[in-house]
This record gives sequence, C-alpha cells and structure tokens, in this order.
Amino acid sequence: MNMFKRILLAYDGSQGAQLALGRSRELFTTATEVHLLAVGRIPEYAETVSEVDEAKEQAARHYGAAIEQAAQGLRDAGLSVAVHLEYGKVGDTIVRVAETIGADLIVLGTNPHTALKRRVLGASADKVVDHAHCSVLVVRVTGTQGQT
Repeated sequence: MNMFKRILLAYDGSQGAQLALGRSRELFTTATEVHLLAVGRIPEYAETVSEVDEAKEQAARHYGAAIEQAAQGLRDAGLSVAVHLEYGKVGDTIVRVAETIGADLIVLGTNPHTALKRRVLGASADKVVDHAHCSVLVVRVTGTQGQT
C-alpha cells in the first residue's frame, strides 16, 4: 500500500529536479496523483502589468517544454499527472500549491551551488521544509555525476 496518494514535485528541468523525478518514481504507483509544479519568478523591478506579463511569458517559454516532457514520461508509465505553472517566490509558492491540492508529499531537488547561490536557492528548500503541512523529500545532487 502506498502511503502517498498525492505528490507535488517541484520541477524546473535542472539536474536536481531531474534526479528528484527519477528517484521519486519509486514512490509512485498507478494510484498516485502526481502534480508537477514549475515556479516562475516575477522580478521585483516589474512594476507595470506589461512587465509582469512579459516575465510570465518568459517563464512559460522557459519551463513549458521541460515540464511537459517530464509529465509525458510519467503519463507513459500509467500515472495521473497534472501540470502547474505558478508565479511568485519559489518556497512560498510550493507550500501554497501543496496546501491547495492537499499534497501528502512534496518532492524537490537541490543542486550544488556556489555559497551565494546556496544562500538564495537553498532558502527555497529550507522554506518548504520549515513551512509545509506535509512530508518533504529533498533529493540532493552531490558531486558532478548527479549522485545522491
């Protein structure tokens, strides 16, 4: 029996996200509902509607093909998959969407970064772990080979 019926997988096409997708497939059964989420960030300098719309269009172009390809691979495996493209701060958005869909588990990957990037991007994973209402699986990429 699978204890995770509704899984939210934060997916941005990065090495960490791909590894998280691959590793988490072991948790998926045909009874699992998988929600793939990409989060587009709206730059803080975007003040007009047209600037916000342009940022959303760029995010859709950036994430669209990668997330649809990931979704199709899961569908080909017989899974129920929903794709979400949301906008906002990454950690906050992941937590909000997980609550909205009633996720049992959030899966996300982290990539090796420089110290500065780790402070910014690692903060998203920390935010999710600290504020999620459900379990969180963080798949960490180590080294250069994508091993965990």
